[in-house]
Order: sequence, then C-alpha cells, then structure tokens
Amino acid sequence: MNIINIFKRWTYCKLLFFFSIIAGWPCVFYLMGWLPHYIVNYVLLLFLTGGYVLYKNEFRLPGPIAAILLLQMLVWLLYVIIHGMDFAYFTRIFYLLICYFILEIQLSSNSSLFKVYNYWIVFQVIAGTIGFLLVLTGFLEPLFEFKEMDMRTGYCFGFFTTNTYYLGLVRNAGYFDEPGALANWGMFALVINKLFYYNKKIEIILIFGLISTLSLAYFIQILFYAFFFYRSRIKTIMSSVLIFILLLKVVSMSNKWIDKAIFGRMEYNEVSGTISGDNRQDLVVNTWGYFQKAPWLGNGASHIIEQSVRDKKFVGANVFTTLATDGVVGQIVVLLPFFFLYYFGRYDKKYKYAFWILIIGLLQRPYDNTQLLYPLLTNSLVLYAYLDNTVFYGNENATNSLA
Repeated sequence: MNIINIFKRWTYCKLLFFFSIIAGWPCVFYLMGWLPHYIVNYVLLLFLTGGYVLYKNEFRLPGPIAAILLLQMLVWLLYVIIHGMDFAYFTRIFYLLICYFILEIQLSSNSSLFKVYNYWIVFQVIAGTIGFLLVLTGFLEPLFEFKEMDMRTGYCFGFFTTNTYYLGLVRNAGYFDEPGALANWGMFALVINKLFYYNKKIEIILIFGLISTLSLAYFIQILFYAFFFYRSRIKTIMSSVLIFILLLKVVSMSNKWIDKAIFGRMEYNEVSGTISGDNRQDLVVNTWGYFQKAPWLGNGASHIIEQSVRDKKFVGANVFTTLATDGVVGQIVVLLPFFFLYYFGRYDKKYKYAFWILIIGLLQRPYDNTQLLYPLLTNSLVLYAYLDNTVFYGNENATNSLA
C-alpha cells in the first residue's frame, strides 16, 4: 500500500472518530443547528463505520472485549422483552454496534480514538478558559442563545457554550450541554492521558483549565487524582492547593456570584444537613423509592421516565439512577468495562486508580445509556488496557500500537 492510500485511510478514520464524538448529546452542535439531528448523525455513523469494517474484512477485536459487548447487547435485548417491549434498550444496542465498529477500526488502522478525543477536549478547555476570562473581564458577551436538550437556555460565546450565565457568573461547558459534562469528560481525558500517553503539558492544561467549569465534582475528583498519582509529593501538592485556594478566593472576592458559585457551594446547609453544593440529595431520595419497587431488574428505561413524569420527580443524575432504571443486574452489566479495568490493576496499580477516579464521577453523573460517549470510551479504555498488558494478553506482540 502506497503512502497516499495510508494517509487517506488514516484521515478517514480520524474523521470518523471525531464525528462519533460530536454527533449527538452531550455535544450541542446539533442543538445549535451546526449538525443535523443526532438520529440522522448516528444512523450515518453506523453505516460509515460498519461499511468500513465490512469492506476491510478485518476482525481483530480480542475475545474478552468482544464478550463484554456481546453480553451487554444480549442483556439489553432481554430487557426489551422483560420490560414490555421497551424500545429504549434497542438504542443501547444500536450504540454498542457503533462502539464495536469503532473498536475494530482502531485495531485495523492503528489509529487512536483517544488522541482525537483528548485533543478535542484540550481545545475546548483552552478556548473555554480564554472565553471564561474574557466574560469575567467584560470583553465577551453571548453571540446567540439556543435551547438545550432539557429546554433550558444555552448561550454560545464562540469560544465556548454554557447554560450558566447570570449577572457576571459564567461557567465553561465547552461545547457540551453543561459545565459538569465538560468536567466529567475532561476527567476521562486526564485519565486517558495518564494511562496511555502521558503528556505533561496536556495534564497541566486539563488540571488547571477544567477549573473554569466551577464543577464541585471536578474539585473532588482532582483531589483523588492527585492522591493516587502524586501522593509521594503530598507536601508539595498540599502547599500548591492551599496557595491556589487563596488565589481563587482573592479572584472570587471581585464577584459575589462567582464566590457563591465556588465557595458558597461548600458551605454547610443546616436545613438540609448537607453542603450547599449538594444538588443530588433530593434526587437520591426520589430515585431510591423507585429502586425499591424493582430492585433486581429495574423499572425499565422508558417506564421509569413515564413514572417520574407522572409523579413529577426527576430521577436522573445520581448514584441510584441506573439501579432504579435497570436494577442490580443491569447495573452490573453497565459496569462490566469498569470491573475489567480494575482487574488490570493486578498488573499495574494505575488501572485501579483510574477505576476509582472514574467511579467517583459516576456517583453524581451516572452512566447514561443515551450517550454514545459512555460505551465508546469505557470499552476503548478496556481495549487499550488489554493491549498494554502483555502478561494478560499472552504474547510480546500484544502491546498497544495505536497511534
């Protein structure tokens, strides 16, 4: 194969990877009219990825990784029947098929989804941080408004978008639906960088740039990240953290809304018995009640939405969401890739560290089966870990050659 054909294949794969990242929610491109509706995008993505794999006729996915995907598909197929033809589970199977094809493409082309993903996150963090500072200094205002998926108002500043913009307070959401989403997917990028590539500049950009999300969950996760990966330098880290907090406090004193958004969320609320930034407590209580109704197999993906709408209780975005929706069995199936990642900790502790950091994130932003990014990134994490562990794979040629 000549160099031109190799370049064409490499470029095609990279474009497919990027399209898979921005095709639908939580990316807001389709909500702003920059892309067609996400259903159109994902159908197109299925044909493009599936067509590539079938055309190349190269099926290299290791057995254990293929088994995880197959088991998840079979369980969701059973759930369609168990929950009275709940077709929401077909959506999950649809996404897993796309995920399978993209995993195969990475292996057959030696192209890396993770490099495309991380550069995209880094771009959003840098651009969003610049925009965040421009807004705070009064040099940037929204270019236009749009409707988020939950019908809240979204603001596009060009450099970034957000759904939090009020009296000088703004939080960087990149091109995701909310700031917490950028923080969540930014932590995935940080872990990916640490596990497989480790670029110090990217690590620093992500650690400090993601502060612009003002996400309390991010602040908690990054402390665990520092503890797991840099605890040998704990004194230096603690000194840096204290200096950073002082600087943040000085900056926030110039804007009471920013001060409230950062430090006000960490104050103890005597009425609720929690910190002020804990906006999940009521959700946990509501969702726990639904979980108790059907603990083993759940209430069903569509059915629980119907019940919550009828009861006027939101049951998403908390640790019991998946349990209430899919039950204990479904929760185990959803977490299979994470358990597999933890297993590799027997060869290298960094995989155990990654497991706990990501699980902490899932406590407040649970695995959402309506988003392709979750199965795509989690199964890619397992694939890369599998290829990196020659002991588990069984031969010297199994090392990760994805570039």
